[in-house]
Amino acid sequence: MDDGGEANSQRAFGAGGEIKAATHGGVTRSELFLDLVFVYAFINVTHLMAEGPALDSLLQGGLVVLLIWRSWAGYAWVGNLVRLDRGALPVAVFAVAIVILLVAVAIPEVFVNHSFGLVGPLVFVVGFLATRIGALLIVSRARRGGPRWSSTPARLAWLPLAGSVPLLLCAVLLPQHLPPGQGAEILQLVLFAVAIVIDYFGLRAAGAGTWQLASARHWAERHNLIMLIALGETIISIGTSRGFGGDVPVTWSILAGAALGLLVVAFLWWAYFDIASPSGEQALEGTPPQHVRSRQARDAYTLLHLPMIGGLILVAFGLKKALGGTPIGEPEHWTAPDLGALYGGVFLYLLGLVAFEWRTARRIGRGPVLGLVLVALLSVPARGLTALGSLTLLAGALVCLVIAHLTVLRGRHRQLHRDVEETASREVDATPEELFLDLVFVYAFIQVTVLMIRNPSVIGVLQGLAVLALLWWSWVNYTWFTTTIRSAGNALRLVVLLAVALTLMLGIATPQAFSYISGGLPGPLIVVTAYAAVRILHLVAFWWVLRHDAELRAIVARAAVPTGVGIALLFGAVSTGVVTGEPVNPISTFCWTVALVVDVGGGYLIRSRNWRLRSVSRWMGRFNLIILIALGQAVISTGIAAGDPPVSMATFLAVGLSAALIAALWWTYVGSDVVVAQRFAELRTSGERGALARDAYAYLHLFLVVGLVLVAFGLRTTLPRPGHDLDAPATVGQATLACGIVVYLLADHLIWRRANRPIGGRRAANLVVAALAPVTILLPIMWALVVLTVALVLAHLIGRKAIPSPGAVLGDGR
Repeated sequence: MDDGGEANSQRAFGAGGEIKAATHGGVTRSELFLDLVFVYAFINVTHLMAEGPALDSLLQGGLVVLLIWRSWAGYAWVGNLVRLDRGALPVAVFAVAIVILLVAVAIPEVFVNHSFGLVGPLVFVVGFLATRIGALLIVSRARRGGPRWSSTPARLAWLPLAGSVPLLLCAVLLPQHLPPGQGAEILQLVLFAVAIVIDYFGLRAAGAGTWQLASARHWAERHNLIMLIALGETIISIGTSRGFGGDVPVTWSILAGAALGLLVVAFLWWAYFDIASPSGEQALEGTPPQHVRSRQARDAYTLLHLPMIGGLILVAFGLKKALGGTPIGEPEHWTAPDLGALYGGVFLYLLGLVAFEWRTARRIGRGPVLGLVLVALLSVPARGLTALGSLTLLAGALVCLVIAHLTVLRGRHRQLHRDVEETASREVDATPEELFLDLVFVYAFIQVTVLMIRNPSVIGVLQGLAVLALLWWSWVNYTWFTTTIRSAGNALRLVVLLAVALTLMLGIATPQAFSYISGGLPGPLIVVTAYAAVRILHLVAFWWVLRHDAELRAIVARAAVPTGVGIALLFGAVSTGVVTGEPVNPISTFCWTVALVVDVGGGYLIRSRNWRLRSVSRWMGRFNLIILIALGQAVISTGIAAGDPPVSMATFLAVGLSAALIAALWWTYVGSDVVVAQRFAELRTSGERGALARDAYAYLHLFLVVGLVLVAFGLRTTLPRPGHDLDAPATVGQATLACGIVVYLLADHLIWRRANRPIGGRRAANLVVAALAPVTILLPIMWALVVLTVALVLAHLIGRKAIPSPGAVLGDGR
């Protein structure tokens, strides 16, 4: 490696080899895990809105969004005032995440009076109240006894909640005792609305007494992350607009609608993260005194981010309706409420963005204002178009607005970029561009489990893992690309957007990767073509960025050889399917197998010293985040498996046990990434660090993801549904669940060994759990979940003191 490359690697280390922390403003992993659960909650809000009459469902969905946001906002304040990764607080956060998941499962039944009882509505309200009370208990206990403790903020926070509790309980109990009709429904909505208004008065506690903002950077980054999660939920709504079954033919109209929807989401992402996000954070940090800063944080973030989140939910709902209304043949005209959801969602989002910029920087952005005018004007002609036509009109207008910013308005745009350059250029685990790319993998991972479900057999599981390997290797290469280059300019954003679009197309066709559906495009050809395009895009972009560095270009050229061979073999597999009429045949199976070995194994053709890492902490952070996304995918699969109403108490119990199992798997991983960080700090040569980055992350983390996907498939196919026999014999899904646990724990063990750490009590306990996991196939699924969760918790408790906290190795980050 040349001196410059060595210097780049050395910049990731401080004196004595300590790794510098690149974090999201001190946002802990516990908070990230908690936020990921909200993805599923937001998805289920769109399901609620899609079920009933248009205007009624929009109003009901809006009330639920207000409640979910209020719950999340409480934990945003808690995370800023109290470190949630210390002591027993991570356990409390996991418990809260489980309750939120149960609330999310109950969302479609909040306003439905089933003759089966009040299980769904009561679980929603009681779960919401439990999360609100939990947040207040944590922060009140942490602040009590402090040097400037005051009871004023506690009163301001507790009294409104106490007033909303009876109203929410009455909202779900009274309609059962009233004659059915519109009067009972109106009363229920009014009670919910009054309770929400009262509860939001609790936000007055911010800035009072000792409840002051502790870290402006943490506060801003926490809201940035929830915005990205909401954007990711919108992407998922694009792919799932026709359901999760994977049996709908993939047509040109579906692909075109998905691409147009992605353009709309990309514009919303750009509008927030280009200028508004760093500008708001910079303004918040420069606001004295502390109580004024706290109130600005409450107004600009807690309150003014709410319309942006609400706008994204409306956009997701509108896209679901638009893309669900483009069947094979002539697409239908859609209704005014559906059109209003899409256009009104964009309008509400931009309106919130304008208010946010004014509250923080006292500036009104010309881009959002022009967007508001365009959306309002175009909503009139859009009513006469088909769903796909009105989506095309909206996407085209938003793209023109971006082009205008980069051309006609480029002078002021560049000046604003210079003003926020210091804040925008801070070192973080993942930039908004990278996180935007990562979030599409949530959807792609979900589609891998759908592929397995369409063929629930050993062959189906192997086919799903083959596609998963392609997705993983594509993500690894883009991670290498984005952590190597220095600039996050428009060229990088364009590359990321194209990669997201191609990965979305790949995910849409994944359930049909090995089959043909009558009336649609060939799924195998779409999957292979999208994969080839996304890999070639990566190589071309990497080559162009490194055009002045001959040595690094040689590395890219060497990496292109296995990629080219693998792509050629995949197209060969598709061709044999076309010739024989059978997408799965001996020749195609051989081509797929060799392609995976050559392409994915090609990482070893690049010598370890050429795995250049400009920032070791960023490289580690990227993989930590993708594991969290995979965990989020497992949570989503759990909710999907149990989400068909009416939901029984047994189903809620199974969802809770599944979430506890996923949380235990997450905590198992936390110790491993810490010891790898220790090992990085011990290594002195670029070759040793490159080899560790390649082995422990590029390859062994693949098996962590494989384990999580198998667990997700197992949970999705075995969790009890209404009428399901809890004592049913073991299925392929339950066997896959056990195999997923084994693969995950063995991969975690190998990562530990690759870091040259001895086998202690905890490692040995994990190996015992892995050995005993297959035995749970003999148990009913509920007992199997209990046994696996308890075993993992006990394994974590054994030897937990031997593992340092992440802060001891990576620093606090705040």
